[in-house]
Amino acid sequence: MFERPLFERYTFVMVTTQNLAAAREFWVEQLGFPVTEERPGESFIIDAGGLRLGIDLKDKEERVVRGADPAIGLKVRSVEMVLNSLAARGITETVEPLSASTGLYAIIHDPDGRAVVLTEAGQ
Repeated sequence: MFERPLFERYTFVMVTTQNLAAAREFWVEQLGFPVTEERPGESFIIDAGGLRLGIDLKDKEERVVRGADPAIGLKVRSVEMVLNSLAARGITETVEPLSASTGLYAIIHDPDGRAVVLTEAGQ
C-alpha cells in the first residue's frame, strides 16, 4: 500500500540578516531578483530563480550558530558573464571562476557572509 508523503512541497527557504537594507540591496538591486512579498523593516521574500527565498531581520536576542544558515546555489548559463554583470552592478568581491567536472563555478558572498554559489552546467 502506497502511503502519501507527509510533505507536499517546499514553501520557502528563510535566512537571517543583521542588516535588512544591505541584504535587500544585494539580493534585489545587485542580483536583480524580484520581491514577491515584503514586511517593511522586518523581512522580504524574493523569487530567486524559482526558489522563494525569505530574508528576515535577525532578532537581537537570537543566538547566532556559526554555519547554521545555508549556502544558496544558483544555476547560470555563464559564470564569467554573470560575474562581469555583477561587477557592473556594484559587487566588488574579487572572484575567480573555478573548474569542476560539471563546469565552472564561483562563490560570492552576501552582506552577512553567506555563500552564494554560481554554477554552470557542463557542455
